[in-house]
Amino acid sequence: MKFALLVYWNKVRNIGEYIQSLAALPFLPTVDNYLNKETLSDFSGDVHKLILNGWFMHYPQNWPPANHIKPLFISFHISPKAKDLLLSDKAIEYYKIHQPIGCRDHDTVNLLKNKGVDAYFSGCLTLALNRDLYLDENNTDEIIFSDVLYNMARFNPRISIISLTRSILRTPKVIYQEWKKRKLIQKIFPEPILSKAKYIIQEKSLRKYSHEERFNIATDFLKKLANAKLVVTSRLHTALPCLAFGTPVIFIDGKLGRKFDTSRLSSYTDSMLNTINMHDIQNKSSEELQILVNEYAKGNPTVHQKYRSDLIKRVNEFIEA
Repeated sequence: MKFALLVYWNKVRNIGEYIQSLAALPFLPTVDNYLNKETLSDFSGDVHKLILNGWFMHYPQNWPPANHIKPLFISFHISPKAKDLLLSDKAIEYYKIHQPIGCRDHDTVNLLKNKGVDAYFSGCLTLALNRDLYLDENNTDEIIFSDVLYNMARFNPRISIISLTRSILRTPKVIYQEWKKRKLIQKIFPEPILSKAKYIIQEKSLRKYSHEERFNIATDFLKKLANAKLVVTSRLHTALPCLAFGTPVIFIDGKLGRKFDTSRLSSYTDSMLNTINMHDIQNKSSEELQILVNEYAKGNPTVHQKYRSDLIKRVNEFIEA
């Protein structure tokens, strides 16, 4: 039997995509092929086993995968923007062939169950990451802030007259959002933490890099998390690897993103992650918030461990079958 690993389209900006594949990689005896998530329906050749985890998808018209792929559905997330095609009659028939479908969030579970598909909440495969693979003496004992409240100010102008005009018009709003974000963060965290912290981002253009280089970028990112003293983030795929690594992590849930992020996040923020949400920020004093920070910095909840164990068991059974 041959084995394949998911890679992603050229427009990918989120390192989290490649972190998803790094979570799958150690389970594979070999990597005989890289398969682009957006073109799985075009694959032909020898049958390959493939772990299908992550966010699906930008081109749902290319779904479901070809018959030459033998999939394990685990940590599967249906994007609300793609759900009509990912829940088509043809897609539902495909899921039923390969059920049970392990889902990354409860909304995806409900979408599939409502169509008669056997589905369950598996958690995210990044919960199964192995810290030993990312220990690095060059990245030790740091406090890391990664994209905290990143949705409050996203500004990426393109070189065109129209976009330049829009950028100029948006600039006052972006400046205000950035100022507001900083004030909120300063309310939560004492100055000694903010001054010592190292600031990194999960999102950058990966277009110019090869798949191997993208994996290296994601690996370097995970090394920072695995060796950190504390991580603060509003990114799910920064927070969940921290749970796997045992790195104390505080998730700042500003509830400022898109509405369909609610279930995607709440599947983890409700119990698995030490979370400070916008209600806390608005209604607690700075002193109360900083007491909460000190408590959360001591360690993470252990709820994720049962999902980690089940993820490892199910993936190993699939690979060995």
